[in-house]
Amino acid sequence: MDHKIYQQHLQEYVLEALEKKNDDVPAAADYLLNKKKPSILAKYRKEKKAALERARKLFAESRDRPAWIVLKSIGLDDLAKEKI
Repeated sequence: MDHKIYQQHLQEYVLEALEKKNDDVPAAADYLLNKKKPSILAKYRKEKKAALERARKLFAESRDRPAWIVLKSIGLDDLAKEKI
């Protein structure tokens, strides 16, 4: 598995969920739970699937925390500072 691509997709999933749900972490967690897994023919399927699973777990464990903590936990410190 290519870690760089995995990290890129993890960030995309997290940012997409927060953007669609206006930084509401519980709603973003529900959004990710309803998101379909990548298809068998998808490019970088293994990385996308692992990133989606990690994003789901991260949001499930952070339902009662603010969005900046979620961003900081995946290494998006600059965006997390904007949310404080």
